[in-house]
Amino acid sequence: VFVLVGHKCDLDAERAVSAEEAGHLAASLGMAFVETSAHSNINVELAFQTLAGGIQQVLGPGGLTPHQGCGAIRLIPSQSRRQPPVQRAPQERCRC
Repeated sequence: VFVLVGHKCDLDAERAVSAEEAGHLAASLGMAFVETSAHSNINVELAFQTLAGGIQQVLGPGGLTPHQGCGAIRLIPSQSRRQPPVQRAPQERCRC
């Protein structure tokens, strides 16, 4: 599953590729296209939700199955709140 993400869409004056051109490229490659700006908080969550939704769709009935020991993909509605990162002990990485 792939999503073409155009970043820094808030910097129109510095744009190198038009949204239309990127959209056509994404469509020709069979993928979604989302323009984002982390600075302005535009479509960042949409980009992740689009990717996660595509993965969830592929993992659905008759699709692929996740590697044993890996968690499934779950879409959780955003609460739109900031939380400090949780400090955890390093764990072995999943192989999927």
